[in-house]
Amino acid sequence: MDTQTMTHAAPARAVAPRYYWLWHLAALKVLDADFGAAPEAVPPLSQSALRVVPVPQIRSTVWDRIPGGTATVALIDTGVSRTHPNLASRVDAERSIDLTTHRYGAQSVPVADATPWTREGRRAFFANLDLEGLQPLQLSSHEQDFLEAMVEDLRQSQGVTRPLRDGDESFSAHGTACAGLIVGEPAAVAPGTGALLPPAEAFPDGEPNPNGNLLPYFGVDPFSRLISIRTSFESDPYQFITAFLYAWQHKVDAIVLPRGLPDPVRAPLQPKEDLKADLETWKSRDAADLFQRLQMLGNGSGDPDAAQAGFQPDRPWKILSHLIQAISRHIPIVCAAGNDGESQLIYPASLADDSNGIVSVGAVTAEGLRAGYSNYGEGLTLVAPSDDYPVYNRHQMRLNRFDPLIGLHDYAVGAGREHVYCPLELVTTDLPGVFGYDSGAQPWAQVMPAQGNPGLGGGYYTGFGGTSGASALVGGLLALAQRARRAAGKAPLGGHALKRLLRRASSTAAVVAPGYRPLTPDTMNADDETLLGPAAFFGAGLPDARLLVEEAVAHP
Repeated sequence: MDTQTMTHAAPARAVAPRYYWLWHLAALKVLDADFGAAPEAVPPLSQSALRVVPVPQIRSTVWDRIPGGTATVALIDTGVSRTHPNLASRVDAERSIDLTTHRYGAQSVPVADATPWTREGRRAFFANLDLEGLQPLQLSSHEQDFLEAMVEDLRQSQGVTRPLRDGDESFSAHGTACAGLIVGEPAAVAPGTGALLPPAEAFPDGEPNPNGNLLPYFGVDPFSRLISIRTSFESDPYQFITAFLYAWQHKVDAIVLPRGLPDPVRAPLQPKEDLKADLETWKSRDAADLFQRLQMLGNGSGDPDAAQAGFQPDRPWKILSHLIQAISRHIPIVCAAGNDGESQLIYPASLADDSNGIVSVGAVTAEGLRAGYSNYGEGLTLVAPSDDYPVYNRHQMRLNRFDPLIGLHDYAVGAGREHVYCPLELVTTDLPGVFGYDSGAQPWAQVMPAQGNPGLGGGYYTGFGGTSGASALVGGLLALAQRARRAAGKAPLGGHALKRLLRRASSTAAVVAPGYRPLTPDTMNADDETLLGPAAFFGAGLPDARLLVEEAVAHP
């Protein structure tokens, strides 16, 4: 046998398509982008329904329809970089607060001649706090007294100001990414000096500057402002009560919580009855065994060295739950649905219903499918664009065929089970360096326009996603609606009313540009799950920014 006979040609590796870095704004109709005519026939779920147009023609924007005005969004997250070129003028540094390092709030203030021995200052962050307008909270008399005593303690408190250039810089990658999606604006730093450049000078032709750290980036509403309320991931209900009270004190136009809260009673996802029934079948015997082992693992007595829960450990968590719902009736609160791929929402998105202004947001891809990780089910308000995630279970196979490691394996799939994976991510602002998602060393050429770029802004930008990214986009839509009302001489809408308009401006028949497949349910956790209907997977559907602004302005 000769060498030629033994040689086998290697299969061609799929190459991820180039795509427009603001495709998500086009999907929400913030931008009227022309991706070309869509084919008449929609391909099966195993094939892509994307129009590969890296540089679409932008015909108009929703911003053209709003003559001025501004709105303020409170972002309760890990903090936001206030020195990022695309955020420096959008983040309200004077009203942003850090609740992770001081129970009464901390704020970093730039001091040119600061030394390690420069003393902290004092500031009363909660001097104007009250509960007026939030009643009834539907708390017991003891719980109401508890909350009012906490409010009085905050009102009399003194937080600190610290002589730091930007105390939120470290560990704030998640919040910085969400902030960019909400209010990012075109800005850049001059090569060598680091000085901020105005858009007209940085982007004279409206395209990326050859310098790698210059990108004409836009959030959903680059004309609004953002208050960063920094919280930790510790299981401390008081910091979260304080965070929501701070947002209430400043009467913001929308609150975005792109994460879950670690409530020990309300946060754990409980097995649904249909899932428990499915575990009794022969085909699910291995899953049932694993489920039982996990339950046994979770029945420990706890860590005696950890912070103890107190005499009534659920009291502050219950107060927080009632507080979130009460505030949401006045100020819309956007919550991420969760990234577990489960048919139920994480907490507090799970609180969303018709009686409040909590907006629970799931994620969809440009292929018109629920993102592989996105939670869905009862209480889901709507969906917004985001990235994708591989799925490999007995209900579907969704693999990243652009990953070279995937090509090394022969993945078997049943007839009709494969769902196409979407490579599009949300490009957004990032922390440059080791604390960011992307150090800038990766050649993210596939997410840049066809003109090419040596890297994604030297670490100033990154690919992002999750229901965190989707909820941030919806927070930007609410800012647009509130700003449009102010520009029209009308008062901002309450959370309940604005949530109704947001649902009315959404559709489950929408396509997620640059894709052309209408939103299509998929089977994730149970057989015949698609029979639940589109609302179970997409809520009211994908919102239309132009329609939302029109509805908001027309509302009395």
